[in-house]
Amino acid sequence: MPDYTETFDTELTIRSVQDVYTKLHEHLAQGDALTLDAGKLIQVDTAGAQLLHLLSKLDESDSHRLTWQNGTVELQAQLQSLGIEIPALFSDI
Repeated sequence: MPDYTETFDTELTIRSVQDVYTKLHEHLAQGDALTLDAGKLIQVDTAGAQLLHLLSKLDESDSHRLTWQNGTVELQAQLQSLGIEIPALFSDI
């Protein structure tokens, strides 16, 4: 199974979430191991937060190989304000 790294842009919003979801879904369907790099991601809206939450639930289910990297303090604050916690993304902070 190949590995794929998704490096998020600075924003994950309603304008970009469908494209990101489609790309990640294709890799998951192929059984690829995913690395999700959020090092540049500082702005999410509710659509972006929902996608990250969905990915975190897939990660918890152990049915997919996901690795989180480089969560930012700004992203952590935004997700916490929405009641979303992704411990694997913020283990380095």
